[in-house]
Amino acid sequence: MVITTKTKKDSKTMRQTASPLESVELFEGIVSAELKAMLQCLGAQTKEMKRGAIILLAGDKPQYMGIVLDGQLHVVKEDYDGNRLLLAAITPGELFAEALCCAGVPESPVTVMAERDSSVMLLAFTRILRTCPNACARHAKLIENMLKIIASKNLHLQNRLETISIKSVRAKVLRYLESFISKQGRHITIPFNRRELADFLCVERSALSHELARMRQDGLIDYKKNRFLFKA
Repeated sequence: MVITTKTKKDSKTMRQTASPLESVELFEGIVSAELKAMLQCLGAQTKEMKRGAIILLAGDKPQYMGIVLDGQLHVVKEDYDGNRLLLAAITPGELFAEALCCAGVPESPVTVMAERDSSVMLLAFTRILRTCPNACARHAKLIENMLKIIASKNLHLQNRLETISIKSVRAKVLRYLESFISKQGRHITIPFNRRELADFLCVERSALSHELARMRQDGLIDYKKNRFLFKA
């Protein structure tokens, strides 16, 4: 675990953070009064990071899972030639490194870094799996939520593998945008700029830009930067 920024551990930080965390899926069903005590038992630490700061470096042993409070993180992996593959964007309210911790891998296969100035909360994963000495009333609910999140991410990963295996750039874009409809409707905001989207879909940026323009002409989509209207 590589942390390049200042730690905020005081009780004031915990009080300020607990309320927004109630909307995080990991803490679903856990009320504010229980959550404040739970964060202490889990050894919660809030980190502020500048863009480009590394939170977890490939090759390091994952010891903490995290929640993005503000900003955005990228999960990346480098191939043997040094090319960087963008695997995921982690946005506010989402978790990172939980699957790596749960699997108990000795070395992380990916790097997690701040794509922009970000704030994250780190939790000691071993304290999540084991009931704390204070026997938090909702600890079982926390573990249940964690299992649901990991299962959901596995399904998401399967969907991404199916998406990038599609040969047509147009079909890839449509499949990717469709994955947002259940939560955002047809007015979609994606977490990537054009270069990042090309990397994520494993296509050339120029080919992606050309196909997006054609899709707009054909009345399938409209877009401005990272905001899309899905018409298909």
